[in-house]
Amino acid sequence: MRFLVHVKIEPDAPQEEIAEQLPAEQARFAELVEQGVISKFYLSHTRDEHWSICIADNQDALKIALETLPFYKFMIIEYTELVDE
Repeated sequence: MRFLVHVKIEPDAPQEEIAEQLPAEQARFAELVEQGVISKFYLSHTRDEHWSICIADNQDALKIALETLPFYKFMIIEYTELVDE
């Protein structure tokens, strides 16, 4: 299944912790891209919001994968299931 995932970082997220965890976030995000969970992504110019096309068996499996991201605890996530072609 394909999903459009809209992620925003909570406005009150501690910037020091975000900065400290950025390398780990980028590494784990890259792993999810390599694994095919995240197939395309678009980052806003402010870098606090992005949209992704994700692939998973179902929304629960996708949520479990995204929970492995270090920034997950700061994320507000909207999932939209897409019609497969």
